[in-house]
Amino acid sequence: MPFSILKVLESVCSRVAVVAALLMALIIVVDVLGRNLFKVSLGFSYEVVSILLAVMFYSGLYHVHKTRSHVTIDLLDRYFVGAFGRFVFWMVYLIECVFFTALVVTVFIQSYESYKFGDVFLFLGVFKWKVILVIAVLALIAWVSLLVAAPVRHLQEDSLQDSL
Repeated sequence: MPFSILKVLESVCSRVAVVAALLMALIIVVDVLGRNLFKVSLGFSYEVVSILLAVMFYSGLYHVHKTRSHVTIDLLDRYFVGAFGRFVFWMVYLIECVFFTALVVTVFIQSYESYKFGDVFLFLGVFKWKVILVIAVLALIAWVSLLVAAPVRHLQEDSLQDSL
């Protein structure tokens, strides 16, 4: 079995997303139980849940991009067929790539800005730039999967039409 960095990234990102979701759920349950039963809350729960949500989102995007399993509205797909349909489909993919590239760059810039200002989480006492940098790296990995997993639907249609 050949070694594939992309498969390793997918496996790691999937596991990170699952662990982040489980930890987030656990912290929320403990916080709610603590508030209702003992009248004590976890002070850091808001910050940790926010961080875990971002980690879960960006690490899960690798799989979403790779399998092209985004939530889509396909009401007009049946009207965009043939060469025009392929053109529209590839334009949408190009716009998606451009916007996601801008997002990745923006998250890296945010990490640098946070580093310059010395932002620290209130309850955790951790520098925000470190957390944002981890999220930026996960966004970069998701960006790679977006570029590697170009839309397959029209590629398959193109190859079918070429064979006819």
